[in-house]
Amino acid sequence: MAGGPVKPAAPRAVAVVTGAGRGLGRGIATALAGAGFDLVLSWHKDKDAVNDTLSSCEYLGSKVRELKGDVVDPTTSDALVTLALSELGSLDVWVNNAGVSVFAPLTETTAEQMGRMVDVNLMGTFHGLRAAARSMVATATRGKIINVASDLGVQAAMGLGGYSATKFAVVGLTQAAALELGPAGITVNAVCPGTVETDMVVAEEQAEAELKGVSLEEVHRRLVDGVPAGRLCTVEDVGQLVAWLAGPDASYMNGQALCVNGGSVLH
Repeated sequence: MAGGPVKPAAPRAVAVVTGAGRGLGRGIATALAGAGFDLVLSWHKDKDAVNDTLSSCEYLGSKVRELKGDVVDPTTSDALVTLALSELGSLDVWVNNAGVSVFAPLTETTAEQMGRMVDVNLMGTFHGLRAAARSMVATATRGKIINVASDLGVQAAMGLGGYSATKFAVVGLTQAAALELGPAGITVNAVCPGTVETDMVVAEEQAEAELKGVSLEEVHRRLVDGVPAGRLCTVEDVGQLVAWLAGPDASYMNGQALCVNGGSVLH
């Protein structure tokens, strides 16, 4: 049976996700895989966890590479760029997700704890954003950079003041980068999740329960009661928003801090 020439398959877009081993990172990576992206997954501590994320994304049809590194080290971001370009052929989307937190009053937060949050949450985002932007500009890629902030990056909360300050800074960095990179066709937005019971947030809840002398169940109930939607945020909620921002339907969205929190913080 005669037929015309077979057209080669269109190349798939490539996304980098930091902190991709578990929690929000896994939810974001699997959502991007489901949306048709190939992926580079960055991780720092848990090889088994990132392998689980990798397997889930491959099951959804993605080509996936992984790289161990600390986002505090700027060479990690450079290595992720190189891996995306050399192994998967492009760099179209970058998601700065890696983050840490400490639950404590500001007066009880140590300089070391605050420094670590600044290093990971702010400087890690800065290193990733800068490396991604340089690559996208050099390759004339109309890319997307998505920074995972927090709804505490638009409204502070007691006990998480240090964390909140770093996330406010991420929102400011997002806005400045959007202004600078917009003329190159690169959009930069922040996703601001509400409370998602990841390992990090469970540790926050335990610290709050101990500090206030209440049960973990009471802390959990208070959090749920503060959400008009009647439930906490999930990794799937966050992943779907990131996937939308990474796709063509969000091409005119730039410089925004989008809360996904069921209405617990209005912005």
